Amino acid sequence: MLRPTLTATVAAIAVLTARGDDADHKALQGTWVIEAATLEGRDHIDDFAGMKLVLAGDHYTVDFGKNTDKGTFVLDPTKTPKRIDIRSADGPFKGKTLPGIYELKSDTLVLCLEGDGKADKRPTKFEAPGTTRNMLLTYRREKFK
Repeated sequence: MLRPTLTATVAAIAVLTARGDDADHKALQGTWVIEAATLEGRDHIDDFAGMKLVLAGDHYTVDFGKNTDKGTFVLDPTKTPKRIDIRSADGPFKGKTLPGIYELKSDTLVLCLEGDGKADKRPTKFEAPGTTRNMLLTYRREKFK
């Protein structure tokens, strides 16, 4: 009888970690404004000007006019670099899970996501060379006046 209890406990811990019930998850909550964007080796900040990322609970919204995207996210801060999976429910990436990595330093959030949703192509470095479909996005926490 000990084995099922142990398995259930391990499963519960895995779920809590997968949900992001940790310091990073709490620190990420809020609104983030795009500062830099590189896709496939090219600077795209002019194309993304005004874009905001809102993280609330386990949900995200990329507020970007007609290209608004919504869904959920899951963190794995136990990996190096830290991992994030973006699961789109509505918008240009609907139905895809974008595997990525993240770095949080004070009021700066850096995401590097694989744009085609291929888990085996998860970025391992914060770069988006032209030979990949990676998106390197830098956000600054929105300051309220």
